[in-house]
Formats: sequence, structure tokens, C-alpha cells
Amino acid sequence: MNIILVNSVKSVAAFEKRFRKELAQLAADERFIAVDTEFIREKLETPLLCLVQLATNTTAYIIDALALDISFLIDIFADESLLKVFHSPRQDFELLCSRGLETKNFYDTQLHEKLLGVDEKIGYHHLVKKYLDKNLDKDYCESDWQKRPLGEEQLHYSANDVVHLREVYKKQFQVLRQMNRHEWLLHEQEYYCRPVESIGKNGNAIFYQLSIWRSEHSVDMRLIPDSLLEEISRKGLSLVRRLKNSRRMRHYQLKNFLEFAEKITANVALPNVVPRKNVVVYFLRAILEAKSIEYGIASSLLATGADLENLANGRDATKCLSGWRKEVFGDCAVAFLKGDLSISMQCYQLVLK
Repeated sequence: MNIILVNSVKSVAAFEKRFRKELAQLAADERFIAVDTEFIREKLETPLLCLVQLATNTTAYIIDALALDISFLIDIFADESLLKVFHSPRQDFELLCSRGLETKNFYDTQLHEKLLGVDEKIGYHHLVKKYLDKNLDKDYCESDWQKRPLGEEQLHYSANDVVHLREVYKKQFQVLRQMNRHEWLLHEQEYYCRPVESIGKNGNAIFYQLSIWRSEHSVDMRLIPDSLLEEISRKGLSLVRRLKNSRRMRHYQLKNFLEFAEKITANVALPNVVPRKNVVVYFLRAILEAKSIEYGIASSLLATGADLENLANGRDATKCLSGWRKEVFGDCAVAFLKGDLSISMQCYQLVLK
């Protein structure tokens, strides 16, 4: 695999010529690129985009976003005929959009791995190990990507992120096809692309953003459980500020989480409604976990805690009552709410009838 650093006006011209030629020569099943970014977030109010990595089947391009105006990539990211493969790309999208790049037609290996297993937030290194049986070097994970010139080790590390991502995608998609779950991708992608502000009511948008933050920062759900996300979604800024002053919130990840929660709840007016406790939620959660295990799908992909609350209280829960989720979980949940489905135990296993 060739590694090419693009960090000057001259190298941009060479990149555009070579990249287009490579795409034109690709077979249909190879016509996609793997994408990643390197950035610095620590001690900065706005993350600093340092590198954009792209990989075809023969070349890894390392594009210096500090040295260049990367608007020459706009057409590539907007090209709906060209698939862009990412791993957990929400932060990448945020950074790329800040530089004028909107991504069309993409695939998220972390998201779609949830269709193949109950692991809620599998990391890129684990995916490479699972599908390619390779152990990636993590030594440069916290590298200073702002420092110039970039070292050879940094270039190889950043290139590996996209080179192996191409192979992971091909293996993963093959498994999805074998399990007849590749048709679910279109519906999932549609939901995933929906603006956060349009998802749900009564604080569900807040819950969604908090859960994404937790996933992206690989925080143990025992430290920040769904119940905490739901409570913040209902009570908003006042609760976040009380929690920040609590002696129980001294863990560094909790502190960072509450800083983020304070930002997104600061200007959100939540309805002045006192939610009622509903024991039905616990039964719905049991059904959700049973279906998660039965199908080998992450439970959070089927429904969130907020979805279960909405179902139990007769509110809209579109996410789990449409598309493939309806077949896997939604129909059972509705049957239970109508009294047409019972929960029992048999040989210490939950049984749905």
C-alpha cells in the first residue's frame, strides 16, 4: 500500500489527478474509500482538525488539514455514487462540516457491528482483531497531530486506520449479507442521518446526544447508565448543575460528561411535566434484552431507555416501531402492551409467549 502525504498546493494537484484515475479503474465492489481524521480536542473549546486520511485499494492519502484549505475534498465527500466508510464517524462529521465538507453516502462499521452482536461500543482495534486477526499498534493514539513535520511513525499509524478499515468493511458486509441483514442497512442509515433535533420529544434529543457522547468516549454504561441520561433528559440544566456539585461525581469521565451535558442543556427549554413512574418499563426492558440475545443485536440499537418510557406511557416511539426494529422488537412490545404476549420463566430462562 502506497502512503502519500498531501501538504502543498502542488501535491493537491497530483492527488486529484491520481485519485480520480484510481477511482476510474476500480471494480464495482471495490469502488469505495475508507475515511478517518486525526484531531486535537484537549484544552480546546473547538476541536482542531489536523489530518484527513483517505484510502483506495492501492493508496492511503494523508491530507494535512493544517497546511491546506481542504475545500478541494468537497466534491469527493458530496459524491453520492462513492461510498465513504468510517468507524464511529460522528466526531469526524462534526470536524469535516466545520470545514465545509458534507458527507453523502457513508457506512459506519461500529454502527453496523451492532447488527451482528450485543457489544454496545466495539472499538476499531477490536474490529481489526476480529475480522483481520491483527493487533494494531496503539502507541500513537495520543500523538501530537498538530506538530510539524509529521514523523514516519505518525504517517504509518494514520494510514493504518484507513487501510485496515477497508478490509474490515468488506468482511463485515459479507457477514451481514450471509445473515440477510444487509437490507436493514438502508433503514438504519436513514435514522442515523436524521438531525438530532428531530428525534423524539420531551428531551429525547438530549438523551440521544448524551448517549452518542458516552459511546464515542467508550464510557462504561455502569458509570453513566441509561437511567442517568433519562433523568437529565427530563430535568435538564438544573439537574446537571446539582450533579456537578455532588461528591459522587469525582470520576474524570463523569466530570467530562457533565461538562458536555451542561452545554447541550443550557439553552433547551424542557416542558414542565412531572413524569410518572411506570413499572411497565421494566417488563419492556426484559423483552428488549431477550430479543437482543435472540438476534445477537446490541439492545441500544433496537431501542433506547427513552423509547421504552415512551412506549410504556403511550407516547410516540417511532424508532422501535418501524423498519426492521418493528419485526425484531416492536411487534413483541406492542403485543405485550395489548395483553397478547406473556413473560414467564422456564429452566431459568425468560420465555415470551
